[in-house]
Amino acid sequence: MSFDLILLPEPVGQSWVDALKAERKDTGESPDPQAWDAIVAGVRDVVGEVVLSEDSRSRALTHKPSGLTVRYLSGEATISVPHWHMGAEAEWAVRAAYRIGHVVADATGLAGYDPQLGLPLTGAESKVDDAVAIYADADTETAHLWTRDGFRVYFTGPFTLADAAQRLSEMVVTKESDRFTVRLGDGPQMELTFDEGSRIHFEAIELAEDYGIPEMAAFDRRFEVMFDDIGEVLDDFNTLFEVQVHLQDLTGGYVMRSWNGEVSPPYVDDPADAG
Repeated sequence: MSFDLILLPEPVGQSWVDALKAERKDTGESPDPQAWDAIVAGVRDVVGEVVLSEDSRSRALTHKPSGLTVRYLSGEATISVPHWHMGAEAEWAVRAAYRIGHVVADATGLAGYDPQLGLPLTGAESKVDDAVAIYADADTETAHLWTRDGFRVYFTGPFTLADAAQRLSEMVVTKESDRFTVRLGDGPQMELTFDEGSRIHFEAIELAEDYGIPEMAAFDRRFEVMFDDIGEVLDDFNTLFEVQVHLQDLTGGYVMRSWNGEVSPPYVDDPADAG
């Protein structure tokens, strides 16, 4: 659940809505290192120190105190701020996201768009009070916005990123400081992160109310599995199934999917099927 800005090449001959819906092909190119260095420097000027991470196709940074995250791929970028700031902090979060939107746009030549207001970045800034109100209200549509396709496993208990890596150790696992990637054979690559605490608990409570699943209101931890090409993942269903089932078996958690909005409990074999 986050307030997001999306940066893409300036739409020419189409609306922003159409540009966002259009399939974006993975060029296989690495992000521009000079642009990334400029983004990191600019973001530090706005919020202070950040934690960096990268893989062969993307770069990311996170400002731990606020949860603000910037993700940069060749040809697109996203800026996300979680919905756990209140009052003056909520206004700071929105204004910081807009300032960083300009940092990323200046470094990359991409154009920014605010999907909450449905406006380009320059237009959204003139309605910052409306954006703050939306941020503070965090209605269901905004709360369930995904900047990348993937699924989330909500749960409670002692399980951490290290436990997930161990459970998925038969797959190819590439570890980083705060995440890892997995791949089954030649299947699609997926990125897995872990988060916990009050804001995850708030998300789970909201989902419990929205979907009528009261047991979810107790969850305060979340694995998030993300990927760049939903078509590739659904075509190679084995990887998706293996990762999801292993994480749900580990945690006893509930999964929410970006591509259809469904929430479901762990799969349980029907004893009748064994007969």
